[in-house]
Amino acid sequence: MDLRDVKEVVQVSSSFWKCCKYCSKLKLSQDSVEEQVNHYLEHGLKLLHIGTESSRTAEGEVWQSTVAVLGKD
Repeated sequence: MDLRDVKEVVQVSSSFWKCCKYCSKLKLSQDSVEEQVNHYLEHGLKLLHIGTESSRTAEGEVWQSTVAVLGKD
């Protein structure tokens, strides 16, 4: 897929969960990033990026998350 053709983007993360944008199959806090990515692949999205993201907790500690970005044309 050419990135210029991407019309819709979905982000999944190990630090937060959302219901599936297309159906209610994903369970908010029980699906791993891998399961979330595989679920969106079944909906026809393509994996655009997977990596890590750093943020800070309320106490100032560094928090690492795995994130994936999927796209659909």
